[in-house]
Amino acid sequence: MPYLIFGVLYIAGYLGAGVLLSAHPIARMVVANTLLFALASGVAVVVLRRRHEWEGTHRLFWDAFAAGMAMWCIGQIGFTISAVTDHRNWVQWHTMFSLGGGIGPTVALLAMPHLGPRKSSAWAVGVDLISYAMLVGFIYAYFIMVPSVLPAGAGSPQRTLLTLVQVQRLLLFAGLGLSAWFARNTAWRATLAWLAAGAGVGYVLRLITSAAISSNRYTEGSLYDLAWIVPFLCYLWAAQEAPATSDESNRFPPRRGWRDAALSSAPVFLIPAIGFGLLKVQPLGDPGDSFRLLLTVLAMIAGLGLLTLRLSAQSGELQRADARLRLLAAATEQTADLILISRADGRFEHANDACIQALGYTREELARMSMADLLEPGFGGMIKDVASEVREKGAWRGTLLHRRKDGSKFPVSSTVVALRGPDEGIAHFVGVQRDITEELKLRDQLVHSERLSAIGELVAGVAHEINNPLQTIIGSVELMIEDQAPDGPPNSLELVRQEAWRAGQIVRNLLAFVRRSSPHRLEADLNQIARAAAQLREHQLALRNVVLTLDLQSGALPVLVNREEIQQVVLNLVLNAEHAMDESHGAITIRTRSLAGVHALQVVDSGPGISAELRGRIFEPFFTTKDVGKGTGLGLSIALGIVTAHGGALELCDADKGACFQLTLPAHTVVTPPEPETHSTPSEPAAAAGHGRR
Repeated sequence: MPYLIFGVLYIAGYLGAGVLLSAHPIARMVVANTLLFALASGVAVVVLRRRHEWEGTHRLFWDAFAAGMAMWCIGQIGFTISAVTDHRNWVQWHTMFSLGGGIGPTVALLAMPHLGPRKSSAWAVGVDLISYAMLVGFIYAYFIMVPSVLPAGAGSPQRTLLTLVQVQRLLLFAGLGLSAWFARNTAWRATLAWLAAGAGVGYVLRLITSAAISSNRYTEGSLYDLAWIVPFLCYLWAAQEAPATSDESNRFPPRRGWRDAALSSAPVFLIPAIGFGLLKVQPLGDPGDSFRLLLTVLAMIAGLGLLTLRLSAQSGELQRADARLRLLAAATEQTADLILISRADGRFEHANDACIQALGYTREELARMSMADLLEPGFGGMIKDVASEVREKGAWRGTLLHRRKDGSKFPVSSTVVALRGPDEGIAHFVGVQRDITEELKLRDQLVHSERLSAIGELVAGVAHEINNPLQTIIGSVELMIEDQAPDGPPNSLELVRQEAWRAGQIVRNLLAFVRRSSPHRLEADLNQIARAAAQLREHQLALRNVVLTLDLQSGALPVLVNREEIQQVVLNLVLNAEHAMDESHGAITIRTRSLAGVHALQVVDSGPGISAELRGRIFEPFFTTKDVGKGTGLGLSIALGIVTAHGGALELCDADKGACFQLTLPAHTVVTPPEPETHSTPSEPAAAAGHGRR
């Protein structure tokens, strides 16, 4: 609406000025030409102001428009000066500049902005625009400028000028109309439609204006000037509202093939065909024909130079495109994701190396298969749903279960998108998939860890509840023992007190284990930590017929540690050793020693040991040999982190049988190692079993 109001006001002001100055022809002509100059230059100004918003062929399109408007303004200035000096003539030096106003929009159509910016092709398209501008300029010079400098009677350049202008406007209208039709599904639809409407109205009005010029009825500032005003107003609106270049507008590939080559080379063949072929059809005689021959030769040389430049640009463009394709192909092949490209009918077109290795099929075998052949039965029905969602939403994301050539299965996280052809139809489906087997294992392990954490909280609560009645039992038994006569016979009260105290110690050890550890480190006895860890597991080990032996250094082994954290490490080592025992029997030894400046604790089991290929991975996070749900794979990695933070070391030692883990901590006070003492805790037979480590 604002543009319509502006157009109406401009036309009213223009015609009103013509009526007011009708008695002053020179003033009317100057004012009318000034107003036309302002309108045409306004189009160029808008293009220059918005030029940074366009890229590639979009910018070339509007640059050609702006250049045409600038040339028309120069011609208009020359025409005004010529008219003021009373040498009015339609065919003079300024005529070529005025004609440039039509050349610019006409050759701009070669940029085809509705096909996208095509930044990689912009330089070559720019050479094409220059070639066709030179061709149109050659035609105007050949038929208009050369005859205009010859003596009268050599031809009618003014009539030829009017004819060529109408032909050019007809070509502009037809080209813009076709472009608007092809762009009907793009963002450039409205812009090209307005340009086509302006060119069409201008073509019809120019027929009337040309007739008035031929019969000498034309005057500036009259309705005849609508032949320029209406197109310029439409050009102004289109330049102001044209869509800016965006990433989405670059989805069409650049033109290729014989049509591209024919379009680029056409000016080189048309110039000699026109220049040499029409000398006999419309001869001017000397010196006119000599001028035409010279003009033809010069235009041919310039055309050949531009064609060479165009071919060089296209060659460089092809090399860049080829290099980019090789880069994309290398990236596709090197990625760890599985990439499958299939045709619209479901048959495979390409699979990258990662996909070939994961599925176990060769590319030749995949070429004879479809997606349904690679999925576990039950997932094949999803293919139609996937294709339907891709057509509607552009992409599909979900989880599929693939079946390898050997029959094994693995889950993948899949993303499927469509590749569309120039007709907007789906030409290919591209599936990018990632094997999520390890991720699912990690998720299960994390869930198991959370479950263990919840169990720890539950154990803490139960231990607190058990501790209260135990203290009551111990207190009551002690009172009963005090009431007993000193010389009386021994009874079971002392045994009850000992067992109750032992149960209380187990509860305290459980609380110490599950309690959040303090960041402070205090002096502790490594032997006492070993005994506490053994007391927590000795009953369960006895039920499994596993003999737990404590081989502790005599005396105290003081270390500066967080007691709860180091006890957690020792208990984890004992649990790992317990899990390594077979169903019938086994033995675990906890041994402490004082070495040079350090205290060491070893946990040795009689299990199957650790194979050579696994020795380098046992401290990796989430690595476990246990079944899913029976271990998180975090025990040894967490233990290693705790010990390292204490300035110690945790390592796997060589053992004659089974496995041996050694925990080493800096000695808080250096102790001279005395003779070791050994005692063992027998265990009772029981059923149970498990296998694996960590």
